[in-house]
Amino acid sequence: MRLPLLSGALLLALAARAQQPALPGAPQPSAAPTPAMRTAELPMANVIGHPGEVVGQTYSIETVGGTQFNGILRAATEEALIFETRELGVVTVLRGSVRQLTAQTPEQARRGFDYVGNSTHLFLAPTARNLHQGEGEAQIINIFLGSVNYGITDNISVGLLVPVIPFLGIPAVAITPKVSLPLSDKLRVGAGVLYGFTTGIGIGSGSGASGGIGYGLATYGTADTNLTLGLGYGFASEGVGRSPVGVVGANVRLSRLFTLVNETYLASFDNNGGLGGLAGLRYATPRFSGSLGALYYSSRNDSGIFPAYIDVAFRFGKIKLR
Repeated sequence: MRLPLLSGALLLALAARAQQPALPGAPQPSAAPTPAMRTAELPMANVIGHPGEVVGQTYSIETVGGTQFNGILRAATEEALIFETRELGVVTVLRGSVRQLTAQTPEQARRGFDYVGNSTHLFLAPTARNLHQGEGEAQIINIFLGSVNYGITDNISVGLLVPVIPFLGIPAVAITPKVSLPLSDKLRVGAGVLYGFTTGIGIGSGSGASGGIGYGLATYGTADTNLTLGLGYGFASEGVGRSPVGVVGANVRLSRLFTLVNETYLASFDNNGGLGGLAGLRYATPRFSGSLGALYYSSRNDSGIFPAYIDVAFRFGKIKLR
């Protein structure tokens, strides 16, 4: 009877000693890890994410210093964004260094494309897609003509065409307001006016003249590749033209930097009708682009093709995917 009692007392004493804290400086006993402790030890990122930021989404990133790259957002904190890239590995960018963060479409992410703004115009012809609010583009066409367009809202933009050197060539100025409306992710419709007037300088009568074209457009496609159909009527002080002018155009992105561009105009839809247009290649990055095009035409009596178009353009403001 004494032996079981002694054994029980010994076990109780050992258990009580194990629960007492160790003396200062003595090795501390290690506790068995709990599930909560094991979870806390895993390497984790404190994902916060600001509105519009999606972990796992592929983005085009532009820093205030001009560096541009594509990457998958893997984590976000109040101070920094962490991206996984193909060429650079894991890149951490401080929020204060980010100039622009633009989400890519699944096609862009698959092909490694960043946004280059192929959607708002062809060569000279507009599309039914518009600049977003705060976006702008400055363009020099054939050295002599300057163009500036700016997004007042996401659906309304206004532009100005002026001679680069005043009074060199045709002394004319034109304004180009445009309104657009998205019907779906890929289909947009729009309408606008190109209204120009001369200053009267260089004109024999000494008086100015004005006129332009009003048009409607439909554009289907993405920011990289799109097709546009349009119809317009010319007008002047004498009235509105009797025959419309049609346009069929497209932007087709070939690679990360190059896009095929075409715009074909169809005039006088009667027995004497003909067609003409511009076709060529555009080099484009998110901020800068340059285009070369050839003029082609065909009518009942004549046809031909020859180099006729060059432009450079710079996009300013906060450019966005569209």
